[in-house]
Amino acid sequence: MTVPGQPSSGEAQRGRRTRTTESAISAGMAAGDDEAVLRAVAQSEVVVPQTPESAPPPGEIENGTILLPVIEQDGTSYVPVFTSERTMNEAAPDIEDAVTVEAADLAANWPTGELWLAVNPGTDEPVTLPPDTVRLLPAYTEDDPPTS
Repeated sequence: MTVPGQPSSGEAQRGRRTRTTESAISAGMAAGDDEAVLRAVAQSEVVVPQTPESAPPPGEIENGTILLPVIEQDGTSYVPVFTSERTMNEAAPDIEDAVTVEAADLAANWPTGELWLAVNPGTDEPVTLPPDTVRLLPAYTEDDPPTS
């Protein structure tokens, strides 16, 4: 039963998962533990902003494909993602549409080239990952992640 004004059990679970992810990222960063940060990102869902003006007409995107928004800063191209819609709305309130995907799935299909991943840009604790590290994220969902 859903009580009006109360989150559904799925929303509540997603909220707990987000807080756990954000806490794990924060703790890893505070401890200088890159592996803990990578594991937290890899095992999370991320919210990927979508911009209507860059979207092709319906039917022109292959099923299961998402558009990756790209922002540039100091000559580096980043794909921004957020650990929750709340975090996205606080950091970038103008974003109106987004999709939620498993970070490891996104990383497993990361495009070639020099796109970096920006996790929670515009917040107090952003994480930026170079392309080669992004492509390693799926391994951090396993019991024995790669060693640096």
